[in-house]
Amino acid sequence: MDRKMSMRLKFLWAFGLMFLGLMLDHFNLGTDTFLGYGSVGTFLIYIGILGLLVVGLGDLLKRDKMKDERMEFVAAKAMRVTFLVFVVVAFVLMVVDGIQPITMPYHLFLSYLVAGMLAVLFFSYKILLRVY
Repeated sequence: MDRKMSMRLKFLWAFGLMFLGLMLDHFNLGTDTFLGYGSVGTFLIYIGILGLLVVGLGDLLKRDKMKDERMEFVAAKAMRVTFLVFVVVAFVLMVVDGIQPITMPYHLFLSYLVAGMLAVLFFSYKILLRVY
């Protein structure tokens, strides 16, 4: 897929989220409060606007990056480390949840989990880049 087609798909996805949010707000569908927003529709409109900003700025600031085999090797190793950390964390969470139930809200738990996995990937990549 070429760059123009991928940009069109990203813009279409962002506009689709905004349209879906507008439809949900128009027909009053969804919960009253959703993650601090007035409704699910308002949240989708917000995510669509953020998507448009990210895609637009990404298109304006896009530059060709040089990558070599070493960087690809380090990235593959970092992904492998992140996957292993994810498996270990999942096992530990299952054990801990069996002993003491986790009472954290699901959306908050997943946001912490995703942020943690991104942090593990970032730091493992930076450390492995210095090692190799």
